[in-house]
Amino acid sequence: SLVSSLARVNYVYKDRYLFTGTVRADRSSRFGSENQTGVFPSFSVGWRATQESFLADIEAINELKFRGSYGVTGNFEIPNYGSIGLLGEANYPFSGSENIGVAPRTIGNDELTWETTYQVNLGIDYAFLDSRIYGSFDVYESTTEDLLLMVNIPASTGFETALTNIGEVENRGIEFAITSRNFSGDFQWATDFNIAANRNKVLKLGPEGDPILSSGAAGNRHITRIGDPIGSYYGYVVDGIYQNQADINNAPDDKMAPAPRPGDFRFKDVNGDGIIDEEDRTVIGSYHPDYTYGITNRFNYKGVDLSIFIQGVQGRDVLNLTSRHLLNGEANFNSYAALNDRWISESQPGNGEHPRADRNSAAHGNNNRISSYQVQDGSYLKIKNITLGYTLPVSWVEGIFRSARFYASATNVAMFTDYIGFNPEVSLQTNSLTPGEDYGAYPLSRTFQFGINLDF
Repeated sequence: SLVSSLARVNYVYKDRYLFTGTVRADRSSRFGSENQTGVFPSFSVGWRATQESFLADIEAINELKFRGSYGVTGNFEIPNYGSIGLLGEANYPFSGSENIGVAPRTIGNDELTWETTYQVNLGIDYAFLDSRIYGSFDVYESTTEDLLLMVNIPASTGFETALTNIGEVENRGIEFAITSRNFSGDFQWATDFNIAANRNKVLKLGPEGDPILSSGAAGNRHITRIGDPIGSYYGYVVDGIYQNQADINNAPDDKMAPAPRPGDFRFKDVNGDGIIDEEDRTVIGSYHPDYTYGITNRFNYKGVDLSIFIQGVQGRDVLNLTSRHLLNGEANFNSYAALNDRWISESQPGNGEHPRADRNSAAHGNNNRISSYQVQDGSYLKIKNITLGYTLPVSWVEGIFRSARFYASATNVAMFTDYIGFNPEVSLQTNSLTPGEDYGAYPLSRTFQFGINLDF
């Protein structure tokens, strides 16, 4: 159960100085009995500069508003009874037969409480040239404390993971949006554009700062550690392909490869100790993108309307776990066509990205280990939607309808990407510590709609 209360005050002075203050208190039964209540205040101020006398006569500026805000929010999105040790069915032998019983399934935590985010935001709203150009610009910084995470705990407890409040994460970013009315009159054309960038960084992790290794769909392939984005990919770094035996002899001793051969991967000696072992695993990518963007163009001419929405993501990595089977060169399954450019011989080295075909790679170069080879660029540009409509003239429908519009719409029209899988816009795991996994994700469907809007 959840019980909440909210108070808010708004104040405007001379239509130019603005203030809003809020405070809310929430109590959730999901937390420990002594830690169920969270109090979350916020306030914002604004200044409409265009209402001042020194801007009143500047006709080109229709709106110029400066604003700032500070607020605290709470997160309680954990399972019901998350703080309580639960029991589950566990059969046991007694007197020569199997009996139905129960055993602990989760470990309790009476101190479990709200995850709290503190955010500062500064922004500008603007409009120019009779509001033909308008939009906003924002910068923000937020810090989240007491993250609600499932973390690994010693096996001696009898459990593998426990839900706990641990760590601190920072997000910094900018957001920019602009709308322009390019043409007006019989032919109208308007454009909406937005772009946003966010940088995620872990600041604290528990009393000792130890990193958290997290298991997704195929073993421990994610790490959350101080200084890197949350849920980063974790593994070995591919540092080329052995072209001949001399390359193998001159490379660091790979303890993970029983008998490497020409055409196998060479892996990077990250810590510089002359050998390749578990200590050389490192961050090899992140699902957090460099920036996201979108653009919509809307056209109208004598009852005909056309809308085209394009959306994109740049600088996002995807952990393609499907490539463990379709890009490993073992031919246990069908393969991606990219393996046509694999290493075949020293005189046929391929494109330098894919190792040789090997039915038993684990006994040789161990090319299929957790590595940057399975982390792929998930950037894309997508034509998300195209809608074409026609509104009948009022004289045609007068007395029957107020208006009538016919339309056709297509969604997921086309995608442009270098990602080898079906869909780069994928994240298999819902756990925030294991984002960005693609393990046989189904491709996006292209949808067509036809409809009629009638206004009576």
